[in-house]
Amino acid sequence: MNKTVPAASNMQKKSSFISILLKGGLLLILLGLGALVYFSPIRVWLAQGALIKAQLAQFGMAAPAVFTLCTAMLVAIGVPRLLLCSLAGVIFGFAWAITLTQIGTVLGAYCTFLFMRLHGRDYAFQHFPRLRRFSRKLEGHGLMSVLIARQLPVNGFYNDIILALSPVSHRSFLAGTFIGFLPQGLTACLIGAGLIQADTTQGIQYMALALILSLLLGLGLRRWISVRKASYTLR
Repeated sequence: MNKTVPAASNMQKKSSFISILLKGGLLLILLGLGALVYFSPIRVWLAQGALIKAQLAQFGMAAPAVFTLCTAMLVAIGVPRLLLCSLAGVIFGFAWAITLTQIGTVLGAYCTFLFMRLHGRDYAFQHFPRLRRFSRKLEGHGLMSVLIARQLPVNGFYNDIILALSPVSHRSFLAGTFIGFLPQGLTACLIGAGLIQADTTQGIQYMALALILSLLLGLGLRRWISVRKASYTLR
């Protein structure tokens, strides 16, 4: 009995040490990728944001609203939202970028969801009966279903369509989408803002912060989802 306790303790310490090593290694990889992005042609490409900024300047005080509306329309037709988040970081800087893109991307996703819910749901169920059975599986897991869908490595446009076919409520869709979009949105906006820094060191610091935030928020969100899933199972 006495030998079993130290053995279990050693195994737990070893598992914890391996977990720390894996997380540290992942962070180093992410930081390396951030530096690669900073020195890659993406920086030159995003510099075109200055041209878009000049065009937006013609709208004066309405420029943020115009950008937000354009973001919503582009996301609604399937344009990757992270591309727009990075562009917003280049044009507006981090604080305004995350504010405008969160509003614009959630609004765009909701437009797709709303259109499919009102005009495409019956057609899809009629021609693809299996989708109805899939939809029933998501019943009773509104917010959780949206949060899980937002963590999948799939274009958000397709997630919007799938969620529109489910019983997910409008409120759950909006809340889950806002929360689910936040970790990667923060990262993309910080990267965009980092690309316009005149000081290379400061630019890399922006990217390091972006990747650390993404890692922490992503892990935190996944942990929260797993806890909620466990509570649903117990019910």
